[in-house]
Amino acid sequence: MSPVTDAVAQSAELGWVLGAMTVAFFTAFVGWTLWAWWPANRAGLDAAALLPLEDSQ
Repeated sequence: MSPVTDAVAQSAELGWVLGAMTVAFFTAFVGWTLWAWWPANRAGLDAAALLPLEDSQ
């Protein structure tokens, strides 16, 4: 077989891995987004946003 057909066959065999990785990364993204927008985290994130503007002297 040619290298191209070998690569296509291998990618077809590992397609479930790519699907599982997509689901895992999407779940992590949704979890991070919910954490960032959760009302209980608002005060801490607002304080962290102001850190670069504070005078360090």
